[in-house]
Order: sequence, then C-alpha cells, then structure tokens
Amino acid sequence: MEIVSDTSFLMVLCYEPVKNLDALESKFGKLIWLIHPQTVDELMQLEKAAGIKRSKIANLSLRIIKNQIEKGDFRYLDEIELNQIDKNVTNLSVDSVLLNLSFQKKRPLATIDKGLIRRALKKGVDVITLKNNKIIYVHSKVGSNLNHP
Repeated sequence: MEIVSDTSFLMVLCYEPVKNLDALESKFGKLIWLIHPQTVDELMQLEKAAGIKRSKIANLSLRIIKNQIEKGDFRYLDEIELNQIDKNVTNLSVDSVLLNLSFQKKRPLATIDKGLIRRALKKGVDVITLKNNKIIYVHSKVGSNLNHP
C-alpha cells in the first residue's frame, strides 16, 4: 500500500520507535511511503534553520529516506505523477498539496498534524497517524479510500 507522508510524520517515523507497522503491513500489504519533493525541501530547510535537535532529526530523516528508497520502502513521486496531480494546484501550502495528492491518488495520508487530520477526514481521505508511538489507521466516514487500488 502506498502512503503519502508529510514532513512531521516522516521525522517521527525516522526518529522514534514506532509500534504496529507489522500489523499495518500484514493487513494492507507492503508499505511504500511516497515522498513529495516539497517534503524533502521542508526537511532540508529544517536541517539548516531549526534548533539543534530538530535539525539533527531532519538530517537523519533525509539519510533514512535515501537509504529506504534504495531498499524500495520509500519512493519519490516521479515527474509524471507530479504533473498529473499538481496541474491546477498553485500557491498551495505543502499540507494542501499532500492532501490533494492523497485524495487524487486515493491513498492514505500519514500525518500527526491534528488540523490536517481533520481536513483529510472531512475530504474523504483515510489517515495514518500516531498515538503513543503506535500506528493508527483512521477511516474517513465521508468516503473511505481504503479499498481503492
């Protein structure tokens, strides 16, 4: 299952031990975390401009993303996908771009941002989030995208 991930979720995923990944994978199949170029840009900005701890976590996240892309667990969105998705989306925040991407690709959105979670569920996008370092899959009641290819 492909999952669109925002910056904050990736940072936690790369830094904290997360429970239940195996359960999620056994239920939905191999997890592939989709990485948008704007997410990488945000991590690079955090690496340079954030405080010491967040800067180190951003650096670690960038290294893990590169390593996991080579293993096939993460995947950068390619130019064709970006052109299909981002056609009518200009001057939007990274969160809005990721939300639209999840909606259009019918893929869950991984985030720990409560506001983004609300927006996603309201739009009909399923959400993967964390509670006590445990993965939680939240189905949108509006129109779950869970069973779509």
